[in-house]
Amino acid sequence: MILTKGIIRADLIAADQAIEFYEKNKIKDMKNIAAYHLQQAAEKLIKIQIYANCKQISNSQMYTHNIERLIVYADSLGFGAVIPEYIRSHSLEITDWEAGSRYDFGFSVRADVLKKTLNIIKTWEKQIF
Repeated sequence: MILTKGIIRADLIAADQAIEFYEKNKIKDMKNIAAYHLQQAAEKLIKIQIYANCKQISNSQMYTHNIERLIVYADSLGFGAVIPEYIRSHSLEITDWEAGSRYDFGFSVRADVLKKTLNIIKTWEKQIF
């Protein structure tokens, strides 16, 4: 699997635009789009660090959307993965955004939570690249 800075940036742009659209038009489903892309960006920022720092990688550990599992795996590899404390402490919640935002009719995340997460992930991305 090849991850690039560009694909991560695209997730952040999509999330940013979805939040902006929601705030202007109050279409709740746009928050779901933002949540999905934020989860994807977080997942990819962990994975890209693993790919960049490790030669022996377990595909079974990498082929997941579970942020908490990816953090545990990255930490076990001992290369010093950069992962913000907010992402670590909200890993299960953010993991739920991957499928919940697309398939759960009752799924909802507050806009302020999305904006906070977006800002944290944007700062994180700058630390990585």
